[in-house]
Amino acid sequence: MTALYRTAGISKQAHLSYIKRHQQRQYKFLMLQLRLDDERSKHPAMSLKKLYKRMSPQFIGRDLFIAYCQEHGYETILPRKTHSSRPLSEKAPYPNRCVDLVLIDINQLWVSDITYFKIGNVFFYIVLIMDVYSRRILGYNASANMFAQANFKALQMALKQRNIDHYKDRLIHHSDKGSQYKSLLYVEHLRDKGILVSMGNCCFDNAHMESLNGILKNEYLKHRPIHSAQDLVKFLKQDVRLYNEERPHGSLGKRTPVEFERYICNIPLEERTRLPIFADKVKANKLLVSSTDPKQLKINFPNFIL
Repeated sequence: MTALYRTAGISKQAHLSYIKRHQQRQYKFLMLQLRLDDERSKHPAMSLKKLYKRMSPQFIGRDLFIAYCQEHGYETILPRKTHSSRPLSEKAPYPNRCVDLVLIDINQLWVSDITYFKIGNVFFYIVLIMDVYSRRILGYNASANMFAQANFKALQMALKQRNIDHYKDRLIHHSDKGSQYKSLLYVEHLRDKGILVSMGNCCFDNAHMESLNGILKNEYLKHRPIHSAQDLVKFLKQDVRLYNEERPHGSLGKRTPVEFERYICNIPLEERTRLPIFADKVKANKLLVSSTDPKQLKINFPNFIL
């Protein structure tokens, strides 16, 4: 062995040190794979960049992590998003208050929508309510029908989550013009809480909810063993928690919605990032974020004083 070491131009100590480092690296990759299995069981279709941010392995860089995941089958290809930009025929009975709106805080704009989830040959319906500034899901409900009561339950959950007696016209509730959102039960409850009603005419008028629907279904629910209404209710509750508390968002500085809400508590309103909301997708893509004047907020939030 001494002759072999001499021929190879290395020492015995160097060889043993290499073997030890190799074994340690193999062990780290084994632990990484176990963690990946665990994370993928919770977040079946989270992007590899978000997965790297969440796991933060110390011994491997992001690019190598992504390459390792791709090689070992941990990458998930999501279906492409498809939307119809055709406006619906009937005009919404309430104005779209999101046009040129600029947000600087939570509880300024909530958005809601109904999406479907198919189990066997039966369609079930999921109602979601999200705070746009933090992307946090505040209320949700799954049911076998599209009655207004399901939307009302999601609204009650959102109001309980925030626990604010009256919003004094500082909060906008935005949705499509579905009959559930126009129901007397729903609208009167919003007004009783001092919440302004806003409605759009096409999917681009509620783009944040369209995105959330895709994330929740394509990254989570479609990968669960859901065979009944009870399964859907169980996994919806689980996946809303995972989305709110574990899934990092690029638009939130790679923080989760819950982390982001804690983070902004220590930032004065005038120093927070402005989030412009556009009803027109083409306009949103063309215009730069030039509105940094806090006075513009008074147009849409007359009682909101900086």
